[in-house]
Amino acid sequence: MNTPMRAILAVAVLLLAGCAGSGAVAPSGPSLMSGAAVMGGGIPDPVIRQPVLPEYLVGCRGHVLVPALGMTFVARNAALPTTGQFLREESLTAPYRVIRPGDRLSQDRNPQRLNVELDAYGRIIGFACG
Repeated sequence: MNTPMRAILAVAVLLLAGCAGSGAVAPSGPSLMSGAAVMGGGIPDPVIRQPVLPEYLVGCRGHVLVPALGMTFVARNAALPTTGQFLREESLTAPYRVIRPGDRLSQDRNPQRLNVELDAYGRIIGFACG
């Protein structure tokens, strides 16, 4: 390899090394970060239960909450998390129902009620009317 080609290759390697950054996949700050990044690698990323289409949530006013999927749910009067994004229960309008893992559900259906489904870590994994 000739000298100019080596110089170009060396510059390319240095430029690519500068793009490596801190190794974080998700940006830090107010954006939604993965559970593994926020909690030091101990918590898996949230798994959204089903495709959530905003047009199916208009009847129960859940269409505006679709961006909250994956966020931590903060119950009424509970302490706010120190990291990551969250949705406060006070932000929901009645009627709504919070469904945690293992909860037994009644069979009554109310098409105007918003169901907020949480995973074991308190993150929002689904919305549905009913």
